[in-house]
Amino acid sequence: MKKVSLFTAITISLALATVSNAYAEVKSDFIKPVIRGPQSDESVYFIMTDRFENGDTSNDYGGTDKSMSVSGFVPEDIGWWHGGDFKGITKRLDYIKSMGFTSLWITPPVVQKSVQGNSSAYHGYWGIDFTTVDPHLGNEADFKELVTQAHKLNMKVIIDVVVNHTADVIYYDNSGRPQVSAAEANIKKPEWLNLISNYHNLGNNPRIGNSVLDGDFYGLDDLETENPKVISGWIDLWSNWITKFDIDGMRIDTFKHVNPEFWKAFVPKIQAAAIAAGKNDFPIFGEAADSDSVSLSTYVAGGEVPSVLDFDFQKQVKSFVQFGASAEGLAELFNRDDLYTTSTTNAYGLATFLGNHDMGRIGYFLSNAVAVGESQTLLERAKLANAALFLLRGGPVLYYGDEKGMTGTGGDKKARQDMFATQVVDWQNEVRIGSNSIASASAFDVRNPLEEQITELQKVIAANPGLRNGAQQVRYAKNGLFVVSRYLNGVEYLVALNGTDTGSSAQFKVGSIKGEWEVLSGSCTISSDIQILLAVPQRNYCVVKAKTPVANTGALKISTPKVISTTLPSGWREVSAQVAGANYSEVTFSVRVKGGKWRTLGTADRRTFATDQTKGGLYRVYLHPEDFKKGSTIEVIAATVDAKKKVLLSKIVKVKI
Repeated sequence: MKKVSLFTAITISLALATVSNAYAEVKSDFIKPVIRGPQSDESVYFIMTDRFENGDTSNDYGGTDKSMSVSGFVPEDIGWWHGGDFKGITKRLDYIKSMGFTSLWITPPVVQKSVQGNSSAYHGYWGIDFTTVDPHLGNEADFKELVTQAHKLNMKVIIDVVVNHTADVIYYDNSGRPQVSAAEANIKKPEWLNLISNYHNLGNNPRIGNSVLDGDFYGLDDLETENPKVISGWIDLWSNWITKFDIDGMRIDTFKHVNPEFWKAFVPKIQAAAIAAGKNDFPIFGEAADSDSVSLSTYVAGGEVPSVLDFDFQKQVKSFVQFGASAEGLAELFNRDDLYTTSTTNAYGLATFLGNHDMGRIGYFLSNAVAVGESQTLLERAKLANAALFLLRGGPVLYYGDEKGMTGTGGDKKARQDMFATQVVDWQNEVRIGSNSIASASAFDVRNPLEEQITELQKVIAANPGLRNGAQQVRYAKNGLFVVSRYLNGVEYLVALNGTDTGSSAQFKVGSIKGEWEVLSGSCTISSDIQILLAVPQRNYCVVKAKTPVANTGALKISTPKVISTTLPSGWREVSAQVAGANYSEVTFSVRVKGGKWRTLGTADRRTFATDQTKGGLYRVYLHPEDFKKGSTIEVIAATVDAKKKVLLSKIVKVKI
């Protein structure tokens, strides 16, 4: 079936200003560096605390009452507490650091309503006391010690934060009025969380309001996050976690279920609290479970949050590493990166991942795509997946246990295995990639080839910063072979991924011509003349580095920007320009209301790659009409720098909003 273009290129009526009076400002003012957000250089190890390591068995029941209905401790059942705790993580910090991770993200540490229905709150998302830590996980001193010891290893501690809801305490009488039992009337902390008036009280499927923003999330009490008392309450509470516990970042749960106005008030205050605590590099990324970049980008480029978990990346990479399909889909994924570009954000700061505690592990997806008994093929595809996660743009997040080859049999509870010796029989016997079933052993006692590969990849990345911070340019995407270049400060790399079951080769141009290349990781053969000739074995990858620095030569010429309407639901308009030649360039786009001051729209550091949906060769950003008064005339300009550090400016384009 023929693909339909994402954008309808309706060219807006444009008028070009004369060059003579266009640039009253200093030319260099039009050049702004490419943004690298706090998450862009992080490598995150994501831990479900209850399932990682049991460092203190005395807290397994979370108190003195050991009954199942109160403690929720049933280590042989996948839906109950198993015993992992803060001391267990602290015990294994050297293990995490040894693989090259720079930070760890833990599930919500706050006090839980321990049992609800036929399951327990081992996962951390049924909070009732948000001021302190759950006793199943240890005490405040244990958590502070975890943070302290992580900092000694130069690792950040990122906590999972929930502001959308609390545990299910509110119920509805026969007339639909919200009620709380006498026993639970004051169960929540801070005290303002006990006021029914601070909740939407519309139930799971409200007949009024917005079901996503205002309805209960699977029965959990949905807070009225439009309420000033709720806004200030959450700001004060989570700011206090920074000062009290010295945390270094936040992953925000159920992000899209909270109104945008809340985030625009909350996030800047949290960032300010972090800066006041001496934390200028404080990652914040939201969880909006949506694989559409068009939707995801609105949260970031729309000014709600610096970063989100990149569900579109997960979707496209999963398909590629499962079947070798959609190399073109990967190219279009990265074309969509332009949607995230503003003066303060871009796609390099997205949190990338392959699977998680809700949807299931990447090992599960791969095992469904590989024939039973094909253990070597499964291992090769798992290694390919890791290469994609760690070598492509974004700040990678690895789900704990993936390095041990865990697979699982589905999402949610079925993807939350114990790292320590498990009492769940099914988990003892399930397939593991790269090793035998775990049986009664602890995963920490069994070395896995995926663990070895991740460690090796992260050593290569640490020694070659361009593989994390460099510009990413798609170079080839066809027939299951996908290639990008990474470029930083004159150093060029190639990352090639072959998802097919046969060897693949390609020819294409890069910045380095007639130079020698060094293979840093993986397997491939490469030679270069006017073009690169690259061959990658089946289900494999490689990283290569040019031995000679790239020398950008030749005269540059920047085109007049084009501003076109799109079919995007947001109404954003595409702004693009072209730079002559094949040099690595950065193009900064600026805008002003006619006669006003220029402000930066954003800086693009690579060209689009030609697909059925996107024209190739464009440096792009997006104009947000909502930022301007309707009916106003604005002016757009593009700027770049040539090899001699000379600033080149385009002609100005006038656009009617």
